[in-house]
Amino acid sequence: MRIIHVCQFLGVGGLEQVLYLTIKEQLKLGHHVEVIVYDHDRRWIEKYSKLGITVHTDYTKQDGFDTKLMDYLAEKVTKFDIVHTHDLNPAIYLSIIKLKSFATGKRLSFIHTTHGMEHIKENPKTKLYEALIGLMANKIITVSPKFKNYYQSQLLTQNNKVVLIDNGVDINENILKTNYNETLEELNLDSSKQIAIYVARVVPLKGQLELIEYYKKIEDELLLVGPSGNDDYYQKCQSALSSNIKMLGSRSDIDKLLDLSDYFISNSFHEGLPIAVLEAGSRKLPCILYDIPGHAQFNQDGTNVILYNDLNFEEQLKKLKQEKENLKESFFKLIMNKYSIQNMTTKIVDLYKEVTSDK
Repeated sequence: MRIIHVCQFLGVGGLEQVLYLTIKEQLKLGHHVEVIVYDHDRRWIEKYSKLGITVHTDYTKQDGFDTKLMDYLAEKVTKFDIVHTHDLNPAIYLSIIKLKSFATGKRLSFIHTTHGMEHIKENPKTKLYEALIGLMANKIITVSPKFKNYYQSQLLTQNNKVVLIDNGVDINENILKTNYNETLEELNLDSSKQIAIYVARVVPLKGQLELIEYYKKIEDELLLVGPSGNDDYYQKCQSALSSNIKMLGSRSDIDKLLDLSDYFISNSFHEGLPIAVLEAGSRKLPCILYDIPGHAQFNQDGTNVILYNDLNFEEQLKKLKQEKENLKESFFKLIMNKYSIQNMTTKIVDLYKEVTSDK
């Protein structure tokens, strides 16, 4: 099968990591896979290219609605059996391209994955775009029950189009922890203290500034890893740091940083199915997570992660440290059973086959 994935950015984030692992599995299954990225953030192109994937970067989106981009995408995607868009912007263009294709008699099929829906709250007019996508996409993959319910509540979206497929991570049952002594020295970390790590883009929605204030009151070391998604906010976080808190920016050695840490924390205020949490759990790190639906879905039986809110953080952190061995083992088992990239890719390819068989 000839597959093309279309995304606006190819930076460093959960979407890019899930897409990377998905394509690796699709290649193992013998499919031909290519990627289009059309905006300025292309930091992971080299990583994708090392897999032997053709990444099309020969067009850069202009501000606003770009009609030339629509023409460019229309020409590219017709050569493939299935088109798979990721997040809002590419799906808008593919929806319009499909609408126009009705006039020419050429049948275009595309599948869309919604990795996050914070745009609905930030910009309510995007509900109109989501309605268009719900009408035009052949299938819509959602990564959380909340996202699935949103699409199924849209008047013009057929319920059988909407499919919940959990994000997946690469899992190795026999984890070999990396040697991190040099990294401890490089970062000037006190190995006698507990080390917490948070991996996320630095934006208000991820709550780094509030987390910094928490860690000013405790002795643990805190590593904040991730690129700036908002330069003003990044500067505010840097200005608020204390000696036990370090902002590391983007790093290519995430596994090593996870391995030297004692636990993972997420203070995010909105998540679909957070890949950074799954990756931490797959390295057998106990996790303490802000109590939102995207985090709570990991804790239906109360044994996999610790949830906290603004009032009980220190109490819950103490609980995590007391129960960390049981927590990391139970969460790892959950990830193996439910959140493997192999299971996720199989379900996605089955959807491709269903859509292409209808042509």
